[in-house]
Amino acid sequence: MRLFILKDEEQQAIREWHSKLHDENHRGDRARLRRCDTLDAVMLEPAYFRLCQKTGGDAEGLALIAGLLAWVENPSDQPTAVLLGRPKPGGDTPLFSELRFQRLLASDSADDFYQSMRRAIIQLGKTADSIQLADEILHWHAQQRWPDSYQGIRQWQYRMARGYYEPQSLVNAKSISKGA
Repeated sequence: MRLFILKDEEQQAIREWHSKLHDENHRGDRARLRRCDTLDAVMLEPAYFRLCQKTGGDAEGLALIAGLLAWVENPSDQPTAVLLGRPKPGGDTPLFSELRFQRLLASDSADDFYQSMRRAIIQLGKTADSIQLADEILHWHAQQRWPDSYQGIRQWQYRMARGYYEPQSLVNAKSISKGA
């Protein structure tokens, strides 16, 4: 999936901020962000303000990014939805259950979204593509602010569902053809 919201300079700023957050000298900042249970708490952290200075942009959207990227330790080149829909090792059910995925898609407040997405990142073993995740976060946030602009295939939910379900159907089709 290609990025939907972030521009090149914003991607670079987020990449640098995330990298710095995960270096040895900023463990405390990362730990404080991880202890934040709400976006209001995230918005009181120095690391959040450093992200704001680097990128500008909407305060709540950046709080979501800061709070969630603090959990991402292991890089991936896959969109978050694809990672969530991958089968568990040795099984054929998704890593992130369909019920939890549906709850994530139904998130209608920033704090609900934050909690559901944080749970997803942790279940992925703290693995995500930081830029792809930041873009997905900002896409969700933009859709909350301007719902009429994000209909049909432009919806955040559509893009996430497509990433979650399409790889599964490809895996299921391969296993069916092998069994035939």
